[in-house]
Amino acid sequence: MDFDPARDSDPAQALIAEKYLRLYGMDYADKYLHRWGRVMLPRYTIACHYWFPDKTLVPPDKGVVVVLHGYFDHVGLFGHLIRHLLERGYGVVAFDLPGHGLSSGERASIATFAHYVEVFEAVLREISKAFPVPVAAVGQSTGGAILLNYLARGGAGLDRVALLAPLVEPRGWWLNRIVYTLSHRFLKQVGRAFMDNSNDADFVRFIARDPLQPRHIPIAWLGAMKGWVAECRAMQPRDYPLTILQGTADTTLAWRSNMRLLRRKFPAARVVLIEGARHHLANESPALRQRVFDQLGL
Repeated sequence: MDFDPARDSDPAQALIAEKYLRLYGMDYADKYLHRWGRVMLPRYTIACHYWFPDKTLVPPDKGVVVVLHGYFDHVGLFGHLIRHLLERGYGVVAFDLPGHGLSSGERASIATFAHYVEVFEAVLREISKAFPVPVAAVGQSTGGAILLNYLARGGAGLDRVALLAPLVEPRGWWLNRIVYTLSHRFLKQVGRAFMDNSNDADFVRFIARDPLQPRHIPIAWLGAMKGWVAECRAMQPRDYPLTILQGTADTTLAWRSNMRLLRRKFPAARVVLIEGARHHLANESPALRQRVFDQLGL
């Protein structure tokens, strides 16, 4: 991918792309310009998409928003958010994290969250070079953790940042630590249980049959998350004015203690609680999802 609409691949010209976009409800190329391809990095090959809110080859002056998905997710699950941003006049860039979707890497695994940040930084550099417009970012869960990690490391170049149920500690983290401590020397993975992480029953059912969903949790990923939790607790406070949205019915995260920690680490943050929303805020029921999107600050 060159991040040049005149040179990058038009998905409308590929049958596999047509099937992918139809499966995930993202076949709206009649309204928006869409390009996808691969970003070649030293560690990974990253599947990446971008959209402009009209059919011209020029990014909108309003800017582009980078969408970062969560653990087990991929770009195909973020059609609601992408469509919302396009309707508001933004361009959108979204990519599959290593080990997710159509990107390379061991499925749902990572050695350290720093590798996620490296990929984000590499894509951000390409965007900044190609599109001379403001760049914002929205991260769901692990995507939010990546943005927190990036900001804590002094990352710059983002006009605005919104986090949707950002991952700090999952619920029952003490049990995950025990599983990791007892098993990481001799066990490579454990089975994944599909959780009701949204009030949208159709989304919950779709996730269970999504062909790009991993069916196991690698023990190595638990080790990487252990490192991230320690890093997040130790990070120095930053006066970055980000927006944090969190559902009050989230049973994936230890969200109350997470919000207390993030308020200390980012005292200028705007924290918005979405009453009754579960973990996957980008794919909540329509009414709750609209409340989330209205509070993004974009």
